[in-house]
Amino acid sequence: MSRSAPLRPGDDAVRGPLAAASVSLETWAGEDGVHLLYADLDLMEVAALRRALGLPTTGVETDADLVLAAVRRWGAEAADRLGGAFAFAVWDGRQQAVVAHRDPVGLRPLVYAHRPGQIVLGGDVRAVLTDPAVPDALDEDMLAAVFLDPLFQPETVGRTALRAVACLKGGHRLTVDADGAREDRTWSPEAFPRLPFRRVEEIGEALRAVLREVTAEAIADAPPGTVGTHLSSGLDSSAVTAFAAEALAERGLASPTAYSWLPAPVGPPEVDQAAVAATAERWGLPLVWAPPTADDILATLTGDATREPHVMHAPNAATLREAEVRGTRLLLSGWGGDEAASFSGRRLVTPHLLRTGRWGPVAERALRDPVEVLRRLRTYRAARRVSGPEPSFDALREGALRGEQDTFARVEWLRQATFPTLAPPPSDPHGYAAWLLRRGHLGARAGSWALTGAEVGIRTRYPLLDRRVLAVALGVPAEAWATRDRLRRRPFREALAGLVPDAVRLGGKREPSWNATLLRAQADALRRVGPMLTPAAVADRATFVDVDRLRAAVRALPVAPTPWEVVSLDGIRYLGIGALLRR
Repeated sequence: MSRSAPLRPGDDAVRGPLAAASVSLETWAGEDGVHLLYADLDLMEVAALRRALGLPTTGVETDADLVLAAVRRWGAEAADRLGGAFAFAVWDGRQQAVVAHRDPVGLRPLVYAHRPGQIVLGGDVRAVLTDPAVPDALDEDMLAAVFLDPLFQPETVGRTALRAVACLKGGHRLTVDADGAREDRTWSPEAFPRLPFRRVEEIGEALRAVLREVTAEAIADAPPGTVGTHLSSGLDSSAVTAFAAEALAERGLASPTAYSWLPAPVGPPEVDQAAVAATAERWGLPLVWAPPTADDILATLTGDATREPHVMHAPNAATLREAEVRGTRLLLSGWGGDEAASFSGRRLVTPHLLRTGRWGPVAERALRDPVEVLRRLRTYRAARRVSGPEPSFDALREGALRGEQDTFARVEWLRQATFPTLAPPPSDPHGYAAWLLRRGHLGARAGSWALTGAEVGIRTRYPLLDRRVLAVALGVPAEAWATRDRLRRRPFREALAGLVPDAVRLGGKREPSWNATLLRAQADALRRVGPMLTPAAVADRATFVDVDRLRAAVRALPVAPTPWEVVSLDGIRYLGIGALLRR
């Protein structure tokens, strides 16, 4: 069970992510040295870290020992020296302060509640709430934002759905002392230097080399037969699966088990099922079809997203269920590839090259395939005309008050809400990729999965988000991301030659079986949750939400709803209706 523990000098550090540490500054005042308070660690590049610390390449020191040694040696710069995933807090006697760090992308969760003289922090909101000094009042502004934009996640702006509990974003440091609590950013992916690549093939070779190194290290400490991978029909999961299978084969160990969210084929496979099967067959992998069920989605909808892990919960629940019974203890995911390793340029490359006077690459492509270059420029302009910049929350609110924007939030609540200001994405491809990495959505999902995985003893690692991979991926020249031979993500495709079947490596991603299965399960779950949507079940949250209108929308759901009709109802997960059902 998640809980918080008060810490005093001499106590062992609290181990995350399911627990939290409660620290009184008065209790620690005057304490010298550096003391570990909270640790949720999954370090990579350990041999290099040990060398930098002057230690033998191998030894008995734990990750916690190494973090403590790093902070004692490098102080505020210690987090820059760490590879892998981490969330930790120390008492720093030099500053007379609690100092906490979260890894650059935010793969391990870290939330905290601060009041003068005290900090409670850990990976799980529920654990932080067990401290009697932490109130559980809802953050009405965050709930208003969720019901205006169902895709919004409070974690992306460093908040939660509770007023007293904040979320430390990835690549940030938290300092708590007698003057209060303050955050500052410690990681800037924009700072990765450009590498001297001249050809797409060179980039592919570099990516292949670093992915081999990173994936081999990611599975090195896993006992034989305990490694699994997420395998969809896309490039990212196929790549991670292939590199893991290759690394295990080189060591003469059993292949990883591939888990797919797709349903098992019935009759001739759909294109996405065929892609999954082709990658599994290429490496002789055991393949487990593990699609999320309506029960999985119902569990999310009747949970309480104000305090429970919920991001992509249903698909991961199905995978964890199958992985647990098969003895898998480490899962590798391709999550985060779109943001860097397999970044597509997001239709920004050609306009950026033209704006910056770099006509050569554009002219070369135009001579080779003028039709494609013109088509992509028109597509870019059309998309900009149709979509324009993302509307602000204030604009969405105005639309809702005029009846032009669907929302189930009560009007009087919307009028008084104060919304976060979201930074717009840059228009150059490198800046856009860095913005994606800093945005917070990667950590929201990874943090949620860290908590649900910890409950059943399963870790998830993300090779495509390793800092060594990011350094290569963001070091490429912008023109490398341009569509070539009518294929996007060309450097990444080059890296997978011979490892992933060409039908997958050179094909586009289409997911008919996944989309149809997920939509059916979502619609089924929503119809089942409809009768539960009563003022009594929603309790005090009925103050914010028009329950009657929400229930009517669920009842009116078509037999074959569109994805947006389903997504627009996602806010139900924040209503906590399962609490009444459980009572």
